[in-house]
Amino acid sequence: MTSRTTRPGGVAAVAESGGTATAIPADLSDLASTTAAVERVSSEIGAPRVLVNAAATDAPGPAEDLAVEDWERVVRVNLTAPFLLAKLAFPYMRQAGGGTIVNVASVAGRRGWPNATAYCATKFGLTGLTQALAAEGAPHGIRVMSMYPGSMATHWGSFEPSDRMRREPRPAEESLPAREVADYIAWLVTAPDHLVVTEAVVAPIRERGWP
Repeated sequence: MTSRTTRPGGVAAVAESGGTATAIPADLSDLASTTAAVERVSSEIGAPRVLVNAAATDAPGPAEDLAVEDWERVVRVNLTAPFLLAKLAFPYMRQAGGGTIVNVASVAGRRGWPNATAYCATKFGLTGLTQALAAEGAPHGIRVMSMYPGSMATHWGSFEPSDRMRREPRPAEESLPAREVADYIAWLVTAPDHLVVTEAVVAPIRERGWP
């Protein structure tokens, strides 16, 4: 699920590899839409055993210019939605005897920088949410982990806010291909049930924004 639309290309890629996938669009800034999406997953696919909270949004700019409405939208998508999705998934996972939740934060959740007040605040908050959920889930075999990606090879992942819409390809040493990060998430999800990586910083070798 994403904050606005679902990319059908992801479904096609799964099908090409021999798997089965279903795209269920949801607006993660909307409580009813998010709840309905989880209900559809349960009824059409089955009880969720894995949850990856990867959707995010931002409202870049100086804090003094940030509209309260924009702040609240970032909080709804980046922090409230992961809480709600975990809240809805927990009963299914507990009943099944376990599950895995990966909360994709950002290095912006480890160190704040200017012109990203709402984004940094929500990503720091996601760390606290993850730790609390991990403590609640462990007795039921539910693993909850934090991942902090650095610069990503997408229009979103540039360190400089002014660079975020750049489309030019950058070397993997400076900007991680999304597929590589997705593969690492897949490893976390499929790792032995007794193994949990509580948190991980995943960054290109020549990361500009971290540490």
